[in-house]
Amino acid sequence: MDPGLLTDEECAMTYLPRPVVDAMAERMMRMHHMLWHVSRNEWANLTDAQKQVFRDHGWDPPRPALTAGATPRPELDNGSGEDFLYMHRQMIAEVNAILARVGDPHYPRVEGWPHIPAPGDAEYPVPPVYTVPDDPATTAALAKAKSAASYTQIQQWEQMFTDPASLRGMTLGHLGASVEFTIHNRMHLRWSAGMPAYRPDGDPFDVDRRWDAPAYDWLADFYSSHVNPVFWKLHGWVDARIDAWMAANHRTGPVPWSYDPPWTGPMRHHLDAERTVAALRAVGVQVRKPLFRVVEP
Repeated sequence: MDPGLLTDEECAMTYLPRPVVDAMAERMMRMHHMLWHVSRNEWANLTDAQKQVFRDHGWDPPRPALTAGATPRPELDNGSGEDFLYMHRQMIAEVNAILARVGDPHYPRVEGWPHIPAPGDAEYPVPPVYTVPDDPATTAALAKAKSAASYTQIQQWEQMFTDPASLRGMTLGHLGASVEFTIHNRMHLRWSAGMPAYRPDGDPFDVDRRWDAPAYDWLADFYSSHVNPVFWKLHGWVDARIDAWMAANHRTGPVPWSYDPPWTGPMRHHLDAERTVAALRAVGVQVRKPLFRVVEP
């Protein structure tokens, strides 16, 4: 689509250069993003047999992100927050490499929001509340995320995660885990829009090829969120938190990751991912909903 034919609002909210959309919508990319998030989030909740399936396919996370149970807590001090920040910084670098080749003057690089958009923002309006059939947990979380009270909480989180004094009081891993399960997940839900149909449809590993269409870019699903243009605005904001933490702690040079490197999952291979998903379906792995769960530390 030619961005010159779009309104300013449409360019901001819906435009992403087609080569980026196509790359992010690739089946392998979708499965990798889904498996990375699911393995970290659900590890503590799995049976030994289910964990073994993840291990057999190289998807055992060295640092799980959530505790077990129906009301999990984020793992703030095990380094999983560094994995979150690093993996998404790598995704941004991958997209920026595509953009450099494309040379689209309307979209030269990923640039995050300088501030989280307020209610009524002309460029990034919050889509209306909607219902996800047979998924009351996600439906309730969406309604909460799109409320006025939610924006008040977002403002509080934004202030905390941009305040140098606050950033000096936490490790990079603590920052990443705190951001992931508060403002990051809330933004995914807040700016998600209703779709004609929703994966997982009761099966978290339903990867029927109909979900690979570029039009399936639901911001509230690990399989599709990164195809959505808003993903790159909110993750650009998240990525800037690394630089803010560095500045607050008077750090220069490379980011002082605690791991060499943090975890991004196994190398992408189409057949391996297909086999992994099939094996996980066979042992009945379940995923807690909503997928982008907000858990205050």
